[in-house]
Amino acid sequence: MSLPKPELDDLTFEQLVSEARGLIPRYAPRWTDHNISDPGITLIELLAWLTETSLYRLNLVTEKHLRKYLQLLGIAPQPIKPATVELVFESETEIVLDRGLLLQAELEGEKIYFELEHPMKIAPVKLERVVTDEVVGVFDRTDTNNEPELFFAPFGEATLDGACLYLGFGSPSDVINLFIEIYEDDLIPLGSHGDEGFYRFRNAELQWQFSLTDGKWQDITPSFDETDGFKYSGRVVFEKIDGWSSAKLPFFDYSHCWLRCILRRSEFEYPPRIKTIMLNTAKAVHGRTIRTEERFTGTGLPGQVYKLKNRPVLKGSIKLTVDGRPWQERTDLYGSGPGDMHFMLDSKEGAITFGDGLMGAVPPDGAVIVVSQYRTGGGTNGNLPAGLTWTAEGCPGLRISNRCASREGRDEETVEEAKLRLLRDLRTPYRAITSADFEYIAKNTPGLRIARAKAFVKDKTVTVVVVPYTPLETFQRPPEPSRGFLGAICRHIDRHRLIGTPIKVKGPEYIRVQVSMRIRPERGIDEVSLGQTIIQSLNRYLHPVKGWKDGGGWPAGEPVYRSELYRLIEEIEGVRCVVGIHISGNRGAFTDPSGNLLLPTEESVVYSGRHSIVFLRETERCRRSDG
Repeated sequence: MSLPKPELDDLTFEQLVSEARGLIPRYAPRWTDHNISDPGITLIELLAWLTETSLYRLNLVTEKHLRKYLQLLGIAPQPIKPATVELVFESETEIVLDRGLLLQAELEGEKIYFELEHPMKIAPVKLERVVTDEVVGVFDRTDTNNEPELFFAPFGEATLDGACLYLGFGSPSDVINLFIEIYEDDLIPLGSHGDEGFYRFRNAELQWQFSLTDGKWQDITPSFDETDGFKYSGRVVFEKIDGWSSAKLPFFDYSHCWLRCILRRSEFEYPPRIKTIMLNTAKAVHGRTIRTEERFTGTGLPGQVYKLKNRPVLKGSIKLTVDGRPWQERTDLYGSGPGDMHFMLDSKEGAITFGDGLMGAVPPDGAVIVVSQYRTGGGTNGNLPAGLTWTAEGCPGLRISNRCASREGRDEETVEEAKLRLLRDLRTPYRAITSADFEYIAKNTPGLRIARAKAFVKDKTVTVVVVPYTPLETFQRPPEPSRGFLGAICRHIDRHRLIGTPIKVKGPEYIRVQVSMRIRPERGIDEVSLGQTIIQSLNRYLHPVKGWKDGGGWPAGEPVYRSELYRLIEEIEGVRCVVGIHISGNRGAFTDPSGNLLLPTEESVVYSGRHSIVFLRETERCRRSDG
């Protein structure tokens, strides 16, 4: 058997020399002697020989070598990840479903299997009414909840203390299983930093209650809450609801079994918004468990390989024995000794590989190798669209649907993709040294949405000012970070700061900016409509989260320059010219001799206040110097 021939690069020694000679006239036009006798040509040939030798050696590096190099650098290709989906179950009777129940959907003639991730009890009740009491008014949101393209704020946009969300059910039950899908289409992605987990924090105090007779209410605590106070989409489960009865609300003539959530104290960075609330939901995971035994016979040779019938195979799911003794799965066998009963798994091919007697034990000749259980599935083919019809094994009368698409299914990462991830990771700051490091680490706190962060040294302390994200274009008060929000950022920075570096994380000092303008419009322009357009442009430009030049929010401490407002307004269609602009602000902001608004501190961030416009006639001059 001959040795494997490596696939060398296409460029040979002659081609490298020829390419280098062709570049001489471009970079050294006075070099005219290109004969072999010229010392410069000799150097080119030497370098071409060294290049060809390096290419030969590089082509001897196999994928196995690259995997090990990446592992030494702390990077391993990510395994296949199965998709997950929230399924809605409907039944006329109470049913208890076990964990691992096999579920099946069909897409384009292909059967795709999922398994129930947790046990659940299906209650034969319906969510018939959704009502929000926003303190300033009461609104029926039932139709909005049933319309997939709409959303509603459970406590209103003002999120005033005392606001309530009411859920009305047709009959009582001792168990209520809800899935609350949060509207996130216009939000920035959640912060992430390497493989660090999300930080949990509280930005509101909520109290759940259920209705009793005579208009009384009983407190209840969810046994399970994935939403973490309406921050994320997830399940909310209530158990042991005893004494639940129907009642009428004072502001609606509806008689239902009510479940309500009261906003006792609000520190929301932005008002939570709900896309839909679904009843009797459970999470299912793509794939199915194979419990049929697959048997193989050992050969006694090193490096034995056996393929399973179903693939891909999820890592960590194999139960394998050799002559009745359990063996364990390992990522590789480099750390395994001659007697270690370890094996490797190729997920994509479903192949099991044993050791060679030096790294990992060898199943002896005639040994009975039994795989009693493993899970197959995962990958992007588990990402299914919404609205499919499902069936459950052993439950023919159960109606199942997925109102939301399944997501997060991912194929196994290739070595090339892992290399690119490593290169991106090398550019990611993990140690807070410079101001830019502090700002990056703060803004990418896992689980938080932060619009801007600014770090500077004040009183020998690194102060980080953070502006939380809000999707609102206009608001009664600018977005303030809650105490829990600031605490999460502080904990994250503390993990990455240098020892002995004092830090302080705080919200911005908001400055309300008001602009007075004298504008000469084009002839025949509707002044009311033009005025609204100008005000909207100013509100957008002075927005603390979506404003300024780049649309990424107003930088802390950045002055408001009058020249930029001139440019902004004069670019609006219908404006002939701006005769004068006057800018004012509260909380110590002041104007300089040029009319620019200077902010009092580095922690100051502007937001838009009330603006006034005076439209002038053609007799007025444009851009008067008195502002």
